[in-house]
Amino acid sequence: MRVTSPIGDLPFEVEAVRIEGRELVVDGRLGAWRSRIHVDAGDVPMLARALRLPLAAVAAAGLAAYLARRRG
Repeated sequence: MRVTSPIGDLPFEVEAVRIEGRELVVDGRLGAWRSRIHVDAGDVPMLARALRLPLAAVAAAGLAAYLARRRG
């Protein structure tokens, strides 16, 4: 993954993913810095809004592939 910021593009390398209480925690490195991302239930609406178009595209492609196989 890559994070683009005013200080430049930094790679984010995922080192571990785990459940901690009611959060999804992603440990990694952002450039030279150890970093941790916490995702909880309150973040789901934001993620759903951000992902709706990519997920819709994947679903449409999957449906098209299914229908093409079914007709073939």
